[in-house]
Amino acid sequence: MLDNVPDIITTREQADTVINAFFQTGDLDVFSRHRRAMLDDDDRGSLAIMRGSGNELGPFEEFLSALEEHGVLTMDEAFAVGDRYLAYKRSKAA
Repeated sequence: MLDNVPDIITTREQADTVINAFFQTGDLDVFSRHRRAMLDDDDRGSLAIMRGSGNELGPFEEFLSALEEHGVLTMDEAFAVGDRYLAYKRSKAA
């Protein structure tokens, strides 16, 4: 399953492959290397401030934010995937 996860994300299709890999495995690490590669020092600084103020983003949210920032997803698409993630989390908690 994880063999088909692309190393680099520049298109919506590649992003969908990684997102779908997460939903199939439930493993947040499936996109950790992409988050690290897509976040720069300014992003890391903003995330540290958010963490310090109690408004920390989770790994999935950081990934979606990076995709939106790099123009891979629109904000509306990121919110739609975020809604899918919330439904996924609710189904796992039930």
